[in-house]
Amino acid sequence: MIKTFLTGGYTDSSGGDAQGIGLVRPTSDGALVFVGVAASASSPSFLVHGALEGVLYSVDEAGNRVLAFEGNTGNVGGPLRTLGWQRSSGTGPCHLSATRDWLYSSNYGTGEIDVFPLGHDGSIGPLYDSVAPGACTPGPHPAQDGPHAHSTRVLSDTVLGDTVLGADLGCDSVGIHRWVDGHLARVRSLAFPPGTGPRDIAVGTDGRVFVLGELSGTVFELAGLDTDMARISRSGPVTASPIPGDHAAGLVFSPDGRHLYTGLRGSNRVAVVNGDDLTPIEAVDCGGDWPRHLAIDAGTLLVACERSGTVSVLPIDEKTGIPGPGSSTRVPTPTYLLAASA
Repeated sequence: MIKTFLTGGYTDSSGGDAQGIGLVRPTSDGALVFVGVAASASSPSFLVHGALEGVLYSVDEAGNRVLAFEGNTGNVGGPLRTLGWQRSSGTGPCHLSATRDWLYSSNYGTGEIDVFPLGHDGSIGPLYDSVAPGACTPGPHPAQDGPHAHSTRVLSDTVLGDTVLGADLGCDSVGIHRWVDGHLARVRSLAFPPGTGPRDIAVGTDGRVFVLGELSGTVFELAGLDTDMARISRSGPVTASPIPGDHAAGLVFSPDGRHLYTGLRGSNRVAVVNGDDLTPIEAVDCGGDWPRHLAIDAGTLLVACERSGTVSVLPIDEKTGIPGPGSSTRVPTPTYLLAASA
């Protein structure tokens, strides 16, 4: 059976209908039902579990803040309690990564990667570091009008210590950051083809790292990240039938690593990619409008469809990896899906 999921969303501060962090639970027939708000918050468009059990972090994309919550997120009726918040250094925080000691935040509007210390109880301390965007040659797409930090990903236990990747949609680059003399520093920047629009970073169970190009509809594999020889090792289109105007969003692995999935906002499809050779397999109807984020659980693909205000529940064919038609449930302006129990 599918787990209980928390939903991030846009509230009226960003023109959406959500009231905060939502909660959806499985029904006996394998569908989902929206049961209400787990925590009131302004535009919590991205969520991440903390290293401490029961601690959760969210952005306030419209209010330029990062927030902390605690509670039994898997409890049928248990709300989340606030642990406080901190102001970001820039605008439009849209993505978070958390370790036991640090919370990393990407500011889409102004391009910084912020670093916040975490307390013994998981609460967020005042801003500790902010890595400014480096030299940027904006890409050719209208959305690439300057630096736009879109996501961060922490790779722990590498040969060179913790590595923090930062995808910049506006600059067609992925920054590689490491801790140097007690501060986070960009040590290298990987350039992507103009018009790529790096958006999401996914790490497989085998440690392989992939980057999704929102604007080009391309997925890239990175290699050498635990050395000084980081590079793009290969790439491929997410679909053999691209449609002009599509914006790819969300990149998730199947648990066995055989397939990658991403949403195609515009044509409202889900693209399925071979995880071994990065060849496109199929693109199918997502069951809603504007598929912004995806999650996989119990052989099922869940798709947060922002503009239709729905979450699709699509069964995945075990042999082909292709999602089939399923059901959908109403969820106010959903932008993110996070299993309630880490």
